[in-house]
Amino acid sequence: MKGQERGLKHLTKCPLCKAKYSHSQASVLEENEMRTVFHLTCSKCNSAVLAFVSSSQQGIVSLGVATDLTGQEAKKMIKEKPVSPEQVLKVYEYFNPRS
Repeated sequence: MKGQERGLKHLTKCPLCKAKYSHSQASVLEENEMRTVFHLTCSKCNSAVLAFVSSSQQGIVSLGVATDLTGQEAKKMIKEKPVSPEQVLKVYEYFNPRS
């Protein structure tokens, strides 16, 4: 819980409409000693953000990424395996067939 509180104090306003966040709308998707991942939905413009808050000896770093995922969808995606380089290559080859 301490990490959640530390991370949330840096997430003060929506990056799209600048409205102040209500932290009751934040949900923790993943948390460990070094990083916490939040999903926040703005009550004013209804946009969603995934926020990654990491702490190290140098300080706290946060990164917000706009998303169209709901909190439940984001939680499911975080638990999935990462996309492999082979999968990326297959998609590329599918859309760029050799003639």
